[in-house]
Formats: sequence, structure tokens, C-alpha cells
Amino acid sequence: MQPRTHPVITSDGLTLTVEEYGVPGEAASIVFLPALGVPLGYYRKMFDTWADRGRHLVGVELRGMPQSPVGDLRRATFGYAHLVNVDIPAVFAGSAVAAADKVALVGHSLGGQLALLSGAAGSVNPDAIVTLGTGTSSTAARRSRIGRAQRAAGVRLVGAVTCSLGYWPGHRLGFAGRQPRTLMADWGYEARHGRYRLHGDRTDYEAAFARMQTPVLLAGIAGDRMIPTAAVDHLARRLPPHVERTRIDTIRDHFLWARRAPEQVIDKVDSWLVSHQL
Repeated sequence: MQPRTHPVITSDGLTLTVEEYGVPGEAASIVFLPALGVPLGYYRKMFDTWADRGRHLVGVELRGMPQSPVGDLRRATFGYAHLVNVDIPAVFAGSAVAAADKVALVGHSLGGQLALLSGAAGSVNPDAIVTLGTGTSSTAARRSRIGRAQRAAGVRLVGAVTCSLGYWPGHRLGFAGRQPRTLMADWGYEARHGRYRLHGDRTDYEAAFARMQTPVLLAGIAGDRMIPTAAVDHLARRLPPHVERTRIDTIRDHFLWARRAPEQVIDKVDSWLVSHQL
């Protein structure tokens, strides 16, 4: 299925790109947020498969990615707060989403974090939030002493390289793609402390999590080494008791399921949405 592309102009003048699949109907539309450093095109098999089942989907190319470019990522100053308080609200106000009667905000990895943060802050008000392979980046993601030490060392490396160069060269180091310093500082704060504090944003997100009333599903990927069960557990403990959990048995990889076998993920998410009349 060939997607329809729409430009979305943010309040600070950036042009984001969203891809629309299908048309709004009785079932809730899905707004999808990708993982950190992953272009929207990576998920097109999933979008095609989901749209063939009758869902209306709007995929968001995150700020700084190929279809939503900024001038120079090495000098860019945006962080999580821009994505949560500027970009995602602009997408919800755009023509591809505004016509939908009900909306589920679905995110993979960082996209799931952004979905939770925007829902907790009230910058958007989806009817449900679903996270896929989303959890803490802190040492709590590892149960063994060696695993925690390795995670802590990795976090320190990311911070040191980012501070030294003024940006994160993930396109060369195999993690997260090229990213601006502020965004990686936000990632690093949660990775070091196991809680969120966004640069330039005074919101107490951990307190906001506890007040959330939106239906939420945290879906872990079986065998995911990047975001194992312990990482999802840590995030779940920071959310209200009504949050639901599931584990999806698909390709045992943080990324490959989306391209090679998205059906199991779609089945789980659709089943949960239908149970909430979405």
C-alpha cells in the first residue's frame, strides 16, 4: 500500500512528515512513534499489514530523521521536551489525525517513552497508549551484577562521547543514529537515575505517571536483549496499577520483528484495543 504523506508544521517552524495508511473508521486510529534513530520506512511492512486488516495508521517521522530533517543535527538543540510538547501535539492537530474519532498512541522503544511522557504531561490526550519494547535504559534493566556494570559503562561511554563531540555519532557507533546533545542528555539522565527529567521542562514526569488514567499496555518482546523483561518491569513500577502488561513471542530481536514478522505484535495490540472498545 502506498502511503499518503503529509507535512506537519510545528510551532517552532520545523516541517515534520507523517505517512498515512487507510482511512479513519469505527476502530481507533493509530499514531505510531518509531524507536530512536530508526527511520519511519523501517516499519512499512508492519503498516501495510495493519492497514490491510482495516486499521487507519499515521506513522510519524521523528524530528531529525530523513523525512523530518533539521539543518545540522550536530548543532541542533532539541531534546525530549521538543518531541513531547511541540512535535506530537502538532501531529495530533494535523489533518491525518484530527479527523479520527478515537486515537491510540503506539510507540516502539523510545517512541513508547515519548507516548507515555506526552500522555502523562497532557500535551496530547489519546484514548489509549501502547508501548512496544519500551523500558528503562538504567542499570535496573539488568538483573546480574555484571550486566549492571556493563550497562553503566555503556551509559558513561555515550555521555563522554556526546560531551566531547557536542553530539552523538550513533551512525558510526551502531546505536541510535546521529543525535543532538540535548536529546542524548535526556536519554542519559533516565539511564543514570531511572527517572525522567527533561531539559527545559519543569514537569515532574514521575509524579505525572502516577496520576495517569489513560489505558496503557506495556508489551515486551520475548528475547529482547536491548530491553529485557527487567527493563519493562522497572518502567511498569513507575506507572499506575491499572497499566497492563503482555509479552509478545515473535522474532527475538529489539528491531527485526517489525520488518520480518509484525503479525504477532499486531495480533496482541489489536486484541487489547478491541477489549477496550477501540
